[in-house]
Amino acid sequence: MIESLAMETKDGEDYVYVFRDDLYWVGVVRAGSLTHQCGHLLVTESLGQLHRVCSSLCGILTQHSITANATLIAEIVQESMNGGFLQLQTPDKLQSHIYSRVVAAKESSAIISTPGLFGLEKSAPCTAAQQSALMVDTGKRELYVDVVEKVWASVSSEGTVIRAEVTGAIQVRCFLPGNPTLSLALNTSLSTLPQEGFTTGTRMSEVEFGSGVNVSGGDGGGRKLSVMTIPGQEMTVARYTLAPDHPHLLPFTLTGTTAALTPSDAELKLKLVSNTGMGTVAPHVSLHVAAPPTTAAVMSRTSGPRDQTVTFSQDSKTITWTISQFPGGSYAQAFIRLVDSGGSASVESGELDFEVSRWVCSGLRVENVKLSPHTEGLNKWVRYLTSSDSVTVRLT
Repeated sequence: MIESLAMETKDGEDYVYVFRDDLYWVGVVRAGSLTHQCGHLLVTESLGQLHRVCSSLCGILTQHSITANATLIAEIVQESMNGGFLQLQTPDKLQSHIYSRVVAAKESSAIISTPGLFGLEKSAPCTAAQQSALMVDTGKRELYVDVVEKVWASVSSEGTVIRAEVTGAIQVRCFLPGNPTLSLALNTSLSTLPQEGFTTGTRMSEVEFGSGVNVSGGDGGGRKLSVMTIPGQEMTVARYTLAPDHPHLLPFTLTGTTAALTPSDAELKLKLVSNTGMGTVAPHVSLHVAAPPTTAAVMSRTSGPRDQTVTFSQDSKTITWTISQFPGGSYAQAFIRLVDSGGSASVESGELDFEVSRWVCSGLRVENVKLSPHTEGLNKWVRYLTSSDSVTVRLT
């Protein structure tokens, strides 16, 4: 699909779409229908409004969170429809008509086991914005700040990052009356300007600040950000892309070897090392590799974290190694026997799919959070989340 177009036509039907949060939101318009006569601009605006409402009520939108909250999203659509058209609705007007609760995606289910950044109780959700207005006690005053990054990378068999791209965003949601001004202090400047002398700061190739964000501090600005908040609304304070020459530390290092066991069988040995350090956790990590085409079955054993599985699909000849609740600073191993694959068979590469909480590739950190005017009894939550977009690792 070509991103520069807002519509594709197939079999007499128009597929009108918008691209938000790395996801396509698509509306199907049939020729001759009333919607078709009204024009595609109406569909585009409706899809954008639906995205904003779902984002506000469901939190961070990913394929996993949308799947987990399919019932809630269906209820949002039903309550927003009138006469076959999506009506312009705001989240606060819909809340009293929505009965489903937000479901945390499986890969985001890790629970914080240590006090938060601000000395809070141990009751915070893992990803900040996933707790929507529907789940927040109206008697509480809460502020959520998310630093979210996505990784695309290609890695050699020696573990060297050949190419990588990391995109990120700082997202905020405030559940307070009025419109207090939020000020954030970062450990590095969000700027594309080169910094003089030796620096360990984060180097950016692209930076885009949200509407109404005031930027100051640091060389070229970007270390101190302030913005007026909107109650219950998710706001994107900044989006950024790491510079290509920025040293990319990926959350995991994968190595693998294939050796002959018998003339008909081979063994695939895999080792996955976490580079994220103590105190972090990967709720979900999976590796997908293509088995030799003659493979009839696999037998496996694993070591490391307890919750590990190895599955084999006969139809696609794909081996999937899944690890849940992978602690930072640890490693896992899998020994997989490829039955009837041929003793000289080999596995060339694999695709890593992961989500890591409390850690981001850029090293970006929120050092200080302040609201003006000052609010008593405010709970502040700062969360960090890194997920894979496409990470390919050569094994041989």
